[in-house]
Amino acid sequence: MKSGRKSSSVDKAFELINAVSEAGQAGVSLGELAGQAGIAVSTAHRYVTSLLELGVLDRDAAGSYRLGVTLITLAGQYLEEDGLRAAARPYLVELVELSGETVHLGVPVGNQIVYVDKVESAKSVRLVSRIGSRSPLHCTAMGKAVLSLDDRRAEEILAGPLDRRTPKTFTGDALLAELRVVRDRGYAIDDEENEEGVRCVGLPIMNASGQPVGAFSVSAPANRFSLDDCHRLAPTALAMAADISRRIGYVIPRRARADARTPNGRDNTRI
Repeated sequence: MKSGRKSSSVDKAFELINAVSEAGQAGVSLGELAGQAGIAVSTAHRYVTSLLELGVLDRDAAGSYRLGVTLITLAGQYLEEDGLRAAARPYLVELVELSGETVHLGVPVGNQIVYVDKVESAKSVRLVSRIGSRSPLHCTAMGKAVLSLDDRRAEEILAGPLDRRTPKTFTGDALLAELRVVRDRGYAIDDEENEEGVRCVGLPIMNASGQPVGAFSVSAPANRFSLDDCHRLAPTALAMAADISRRIGYVIPRRARADARTPNGRDNTRI
């Protein structure tokens, strides 16, 4: 009978892969990998040798490690088959055209939101982010949108220590109150809570089981994306969130339906 315990070897391998991922194009040396993972260089060498053979990692002429083609292939297959991404993509494109700002799609993993799609703003000054990057749930618009509808995940996060990324980051009772506000109005605002100078508005996407399976957000430099801009954009974004949720099987309860319509004729129903 197989044990229900996780394999420490698999955990360590993924810790090394994540460290390489965080290093980006600059790559990371074997010594740096060993230091970050808290293991001997000889042990790190044994892990990366296997990962190199599998194509999970790649090594350049200078001896720096980067992600390998196997991960790229697997990620591409996942993105091609991901129903959430396929359902949301046309709305992300439309939202960029409407707002003029960068739009992200993310899914919750543990206490983080992972970016799985992105449509860039055409403006010369825009945010630096990439598919696959992660941000905390408690201080991002997408994360708070998810937490507002996932009581169990919110309780787990509130029970632990939370990083105050900026002076505006909510923690403790203040975060709990903020999640109630988000739940009531249907959308979240990250008012420079994750990164100073960046403001976002985010909305949850529900699956057929009525769970927040993901979220999308509009993000921009705070000096050109005001709180009023966030609130003005919200009704149309709420309708898009409802449309995407319906496309992946969510049935909106009758009591949540509203007669209001957005300017483009969509049903302006809150999830």
